[in-house]
Amino acid sequence: MMPDAFPVFFTGRQPYAGQAMVMPEVVRGHNVLFAAPTASGKTEAAVTPLYQRHITFKRRDLSTIYVAPTKALVNDLYERLVTYLETRQAGAVARYTGDRHEFRTASGAFCLLVTPEALDSLQLRRPETLSGVRAVIVDEIHLLHGQPRGQQLRHVIARIRKAAAPSGSPRDRFQLVGMTATLDDMAGVAETWLGAGAKVLSHGASRDIELQFVDIDADGDPDRERAGALARWLQRAAAEKVLVFANSRNGAHGLAAHLHRELEGTRWPVHLHFGALAATERERVEDEMRRKRYGVCVATTTLEIGIDIGDVDTVVLSDPPRSVSGFLQRIGRGNRRSDVCRVVAFRATENDERLIRALVDCGRRGELDDIHEYDRPSVRFQQILSLCWRATRQDRPLSAAALCAEAGADDHKAVINDMVETGCLADVRGALIPCDRLMDEADAGQIHTVIASRVGSAVVDIRTGKTAIRDADESTAGGAIFHGGSMRRLLAGSEGGAYLGGAAARSQSLARIKGTGPALPVSRSVIWGLARQRGFDPVRWHLSGAELVTWGGETYNTLLGALFARQLPDRRFAVTPDSVAGPVHLLDVSLDFIRELARSAEEAGDLPLSTATKFTSPSRYLNELSPRLAALEKRSSIPWKPFWRWLDRIEAIDQIGSMPPTGAPPGADAR
Repeated sequence: MMPDAFPVFFTGRQPYAGQAMVMPEVVRGHNVLFAAPTASGKTEAAVTPLYQRHITFKRRDLSTIYVAPTKALVNDLYERLVTYLETRQAGAVARYTGDRHEFRTASGAFCLLVTPEALDSLQLRRPETLSGVRAVIVDEIHLLHGQPRGQQLRHVIARIRKAAAPSGSPRDRFQLVGMTATLDDMAGVAETWLGAGAKVLSHGASRDIELQFVDIDADGDPDRERAGALARWLQRAAAEKVLVFANSRNGAHGLAAHLHRELEGTRWPVHLHFGALAATERERVEDEMRRKRYGVCVATTTLEIGIDIGDVDTVVLSDPPRSVSGFLQRIGRGNRRSDVCRVVAFRATENDERLIRALVDCGRRGELDDIHEYDRPSVRFQQILSLCWRATRQDRPLSAAALCAEAGADDHKAVINDMVETGCLADVRGALIPCDRLMDEADAGQIHTVIASRVGSAVVDIRTGKTAIRDADESTAGGAIFHGGSMRRLLAGSEGGAYLGGAAARSQSLARIKGTGPALPVSRSVIWGLARQRGFDPVRWHLSGAELVTWGGETYNTLLGALFARQLPDRRFAVTPDSVAGPVHLLDVSLDFIRELARSAEEAGDLPLSTATKFTSPSRYLNELSPRLAALEKRSSIPWKPFWRWLDRIEAIDQIGSMPPTGAPPGADAR
């Protein structure tokens, strides 16, 4: 079935069972969404049959785009695919990211590896290079689904598909392939991303989890305690290569700095990896961890997905992730060539252990996170702006009808009208032209992302004159920054700005890195896992006077509290991840009553905008919309569909006295 491609990707070995299931569907030209555990060969399962189609249909130009959510994953995939293809076909693989613009020509190419934002930019600036594209692979699709970046990517794919040159064969159709290791509602995701009729395939079970706890002092400095405990564990365990995950930049930086001080002079060099580091430093760390036998890398989510940085012995969770997906992705980075994930977690209190065991329990049960996908006018704003900018710079009039045709989306018109009303666009005799402010942003290459983040301030390395890091807090100048394997001083310039200076004293306190925003709430699935750890059944609620224990997580309990407040507008309700508290006794609380409250509120669409805002994913152009359209996006963010799925799983509401006390298993003697 694949006489040309099989020898390239499977020389001397046979495909895994999951690969053997997927590849025939892809090589036949079907759209396919497939799920398989980490390290199960999903990349080869997608690329091999698409390479065969590239050869079979005698495509001479770039035919396949491989989209990955992070630059680190693009780099990793590039190294893998080059190993397969470059000796047989020079220039077959290229990459294009914000850090690396290495794609020169479509001629003779097969696969281009990109991030969503880079693909948006490329399609706008050099659309002719993508005219021969016949397939798009979306890796780690669960990280994009339900997010503004995911909607942006779907719009970009629609543009590429619309602009693609016609094929000479009716069998040479445009294909979409999605891949994931952790995703619920596969059928719904396939319909959203791939369209009706897509094949949905799953194979394999998650690897076993070997969990070990390392005790630390709850009253000490968290980073220092973790570093000391981890250094002692390394000596005992004789591990060679370890990957450590933290939930925040400062958590990662602090742990890496203290760990460097603990391990200095030993066989274990310490590395740090997060998004604010310069690309050269991140890539150096990735390369060191691939090539060297020993190493400890402390990272944030930048290394959470897809990366194969060598035979990592153990994954350490400095902080528990806040979602099941994050947990499975992190532990999947280790022992990728074995059937066991070896995981180490820190334990200062009993609650620390409960949370980790709840994550393990969810992973083993396949209890994945809920995702709410909704249409965002702010993302359409970005797409409309992009197309109008390109047309204006090409001195080509672009009407609303022509824009929708070019975008492959007829439903942009409401946002186009809104942009004209707010002055973001001018309609000049039928041609849509962005305002001067937005044209300037577009000319500077700043319109290709929907991520709501500011441009970070650069810290220049005085040794090289190049940017070393972004977002250092200049108010902590004089403190130490761990960078490039050594401790350096953060210096403030006499006329503003910050610099990375010489070596910092061992006793020097740490400088701070500016954060990226508030932490995401712990997912409902994890809260259910915690309930089970405490001996409760999360599908049974507990009503006790002024408190309704639902185990719904912060998101669903916020919505439930808003429903109660809508019924009793002069009363207040407090929300926690476990419960909703307030004058619950004034309501006839039953599942039927709550369902009727939800039905009525959803149909009326009258929950306060302040409530809807709590569910809204940040998106860069949300504040550019008119108040009316911004309100529509915020109300669309209310997670009604997953809320209803949650309610449908609830079996009963038990009155006080029918539930076991905290920590006791159901049915246990509570004496």
